[in-house]
Amino acid sequence: MDYALSQALNYNTDGISHTITFYDINCQYHKFLKDQIASSMYLSIPISMDIIPGIGLWHVDGHQDSCYVRYASNFIRGTGRIDGEIMETLWASLNIISVYFPD
Repeated sequence: MDYALSQALNYNTDGISHTITFYDINCQYHKFLKDQIASSMYLSIPISMDIIPGIGLWHVDGHQDSCYVRYASNFIRGTGRIDGEIMETLWASLNIISVYFPD
């Protein structure tokens, strides 16, 4: 996850100062993200970029009540009305790929 996020945030993001990330366990993951990035010689995040953590609406219901208010997209300024679960909604249609790329 660290590598994927690092690569995404460093690709064609000049001039972007804020980003919102959704991850099922962002309440724990985001706590140590900057330390993880700083301790790796292979990972980096633009210094001026503010990362706003969120948890998808389906997953945040399984967390503590304090997570809902802090990480649900309903309460994050700038997110609009999204569920933060796009990958799960694409699984059924993406299953066709497994026919062409089996294990």
